[in-house]
Amino acid sequence: MKNKYISLSAAALVTGALLQPVYAEEAMSGFKVLDADGNGAISAEEAQTNEAVTASWTSLDVNQDGQIDEAEFSAMEVETPTSK
Repeated sequence: MKNKYISLSAAALVTGALLQPVYAEEAMSGFKVLDADGNGAISAEEAQTNEAVTASWTSLDVNQDGQIDEAEFSAMEVETPTSK
């Protein structure tokens, strides 16, 4: 019986590890869509096309430079992996 639980746990870990890179890839794809001018940051104007980013702007713009860079955007995606 113990082996059955170990096998299920191992399968869950492997499945999670396999899904992680796909999710990260999707997140960066979303960043690139929002970064319409391709300068590596999402401006407040560009963010207007995404309700979630607009609603979270203050907490996302950690360094308060008026833009959301890839690291700041990735942090949002990690915190809310089920949002799409």
